[in-house]
Amino acid sequence: MKIDCGVIGGGFAGCSAALELADGGKKVHLFVKGNLMEDCNSYLTAGGLAAVPLVNNVPLGSDSFEKHEKETLGAGKGLNDKKVVKFCAEHFFSEVIQWLIDKGVKFDKSEKGYEYSLHAEGGHSENRVFHFKDTTGIEIMRVLGKLTRAHKNIVIHENHMAIDLATSKKGKKTTCLGFYVYDIDNKYVKSISCDSVFVATGGLGKVFSYTSNKDIATGDGFAMCYRAGLPLINMEFIQFHPSVYYDPSMQDEKERRFLLTEALRGSGAIIKISKDSKKDCILKHHPLGSKATRDIVTRAEDAEMRKHGLKHLWLDCTNMSKDKLKKEFKNSYEFCLSKGIDLSKESVPIVYAVHYSNGGVMTDMNGSTEIKGCYVVGEVAYTGLNGATRLASNSAPECILFGRTAAKYFLEEGKKAGGKKVPSWDEGNAVEVKDKITLSYYWDIIRMTMTSLCGISRNKERMSTAREVLGQLHEDINDFYWKYKLSSDFLEIRNIIDVAIIILDGALLREESRASHFREDFPEQDDKRFKKLTFVKKDSKPSFRKV
Repeated sequence: MKIDCGVIGGGFAGCSAALELADGGKKVHLFVKGNLMEDCNSYLTAGGLAAVPLVNNVPLGSDSFEKHEKETLGAGKGLNDKKVVKFCAEHFFSEVIQWLIDKGVKFDKSEKGYEYSLHAEGGHSENRVFHFKDTTGIEIMRVLGKLTRAHKNIVIHENHMAIDLATSKKGKKTTCLGFYVYDIDNKYVKSISCDSVFVATGGLGKVFSYTSNKDIATGDGFAMCYRAGLPLINMEFIQFHPSVYYDPSMQDEKERRFLLTEALRGSGAIIKISKDSKKDCILKHHPLGSKATRDIVTRAEDAEMRKHGLKHLWLDCTNMSKDKLKKEFKNSYEFCLSKGIDLSKESVPIVYAVHYSNGGVMTDMNGSTEIKGCYVVGEVAYTGLNGATRLASNSAPECILFGRTAAKYFLEEGKKAGGKKVPSWDEGNAVEVKDKITLSYYWDIIRMTMTSLCGISRNKERMSTAREVLGQLHEDINDFYWKYKLSSDFLEIRNIIDVAIIILDGALLREESRASHFREDFPEQDDKRFKKLTFVKKDSKPSFRKV
């Protein structure tokens, strides 16, 4: 198949890029692993989008771009790209919020003062988070999904999983010719030749056992780009979310990943060690208590759970009225009510869980990579905005802004990459997998190993053990890949083992603690040695690069 532009992934970044390309006259083919509307982490966005609100191009009230920059840099602990942070702070409202409003997104309105209701979240000194109740992602995907489906220049391929990029090398320059994609419903591989590829595959939460992410978040884009030779930056920085519903039975995956929005703590909810306690247990660890940034709160949670031998903590929202909870946090309130918990009267059991990757494929501010014709946007990209941890509600506008920016760049200045036809897929002498138990075994071992040995608290001994175990397993999985016919389950296993090893390589290299990367054997932040970016590339020794 020969196409103009291929977009892989249908969340905020993928849809934004696709719409921008299509509006620019390109024929776009959008490939999504599941269903366009719901099968993406973007759909789960609860809190909202951080942006300094503008009235007549002037920041509202006491807020400012400088404040947003400072707080983003503070969360990133010295590893942010200051130019990118400034660019985002100055463009999040005009290029994201206003664009979404113009497209039909309905952010909550305020009853008085400024037109829109704004939340504060952990790490923010101002109310600058635009939201639609606590289902902001659903509202945005309702609009973007509808527009994407209706656009005459966009062809959507659901239940299609990208396998690998197809590249050609001439000298030191590598060009992307297209990619291979697995048709899940019909169980065969398609060869896609195109002028440009936009990788927007989302996160990697399913590399770990306990995550807020959707099932599709198996690190596909990270692994695919790595195998193509693209470098990945700061992959050791995995952000945990402090307040994911704790399911005592641990049986229902959907319940295990239900996220109680950050904005609850921004509105005064506190984390406690027991149901009946009245004290914010995070205050022992930071003066902002439960309003601190996610890395601080989750490490404090881990410390309190270890100290008291607890499997979970409690989130107390009783400072808020039932009316406020039902109006502004409808999704969280109704979910808890279905579990017999009235948030206005009692606390809900919570645990921290893997949420977001602060690292990703190295890109510039246009989404460009070292491979001509390959653009990477969204969570899978490392833009330099986040540094060592992400400030709450910066991710959604980042995905949309850079999805649009990359598309605009390609339309205005980007050079066509394609030319040569991508060869047909050759499965050789591969046979059908008959024993599915082996796949389940691989899946469980990888996720349990990463959770147990490279989770929120790390040390050299545990991570070295994990690296050895997964290194051997990687060889077994690679052998499996060439012997048997493909399936979506196996492709996901192939990706998560690659991503797990990349994370471990970065984490072992960084012998310090910084934001979302905490090492028990190196508990202090070491700016003298490690105020740098980790750099992991296929067939190269992990190394550091300047910020």
